[in-house]
Amino acid sequence: METIRLLLVDDHTIFRAGIRVLLEMQPDFKVVGEAEEGEKALLLVRELQPEVVLMDIAMPGVDGLSAARRIKETAPMTKIILLTQHENKEYLQPALKIGAEGYVLKRAAADELVMAIRAVHQGKSFLDSNVTSTILAEYCQDVKNGTETDYRQLSEREREILVMLARGYTNRQIAELLKISPKTVDFHRARIMKKLGIKGRVALAQYALRHGLVE
Repeated sequence: METIRLLLVDDHTIFRAGIRVLLEMQPDFKVVGEAEEGEKALLLVRELQPEVVLMDIAMPGVDGLSAARRIKETAPMTKIILLTQHENKEYLQPALKIGAEGYVLKRAAADELVMAIRAVHQGKSFLDSNVTSTILAEYCQDVKNGTETDYRQLSEREREILVMLARGYTNRQIAELLKISPKTVDFHRARIMKKLGIKGRVALAQYALRHGLVE
């Protein structure tokens, strides 16, 4: 069984301790480090090279969103799950734009957090079920106001890859099904996100759902 290396970032020591106990009960999880604020998290990402970072948004000093943005710039292969109490659009929208792979509320069930970690490690995205309606309502309003980019500007191949990404296929799976290289899939995904003005698999999946490209 492949081990998933985790970094915990939260300014509440007791909360971190509880999450660590929960995660280390899983045979495929290994917590390699902890940080109480964003600046230290950046240093530990470079030093420890975790595969998944679980990070609070509201922290002293460098907050979670700023730290996540900088991690994505310097270590783009590192997956980020924002673990927070905030479910309003002021936090959700920036989280999706910076490319965070997961967004889980602190009041979520323990098995939902475990599921989120395994999903993002496999190259998928995970959005807490309690905030899905908030995201959809926000973007549906954008569509109504005419502020969202039309997917019809995408090429046929780009639409095909968008649908597969939204359905949770990894880059490697898409490459095998379409008989192209993973690097070509990366190229198309980057063009799709640039054309649509969105970042991250969660945002792509929500976009495809809003426009009826996937069920």
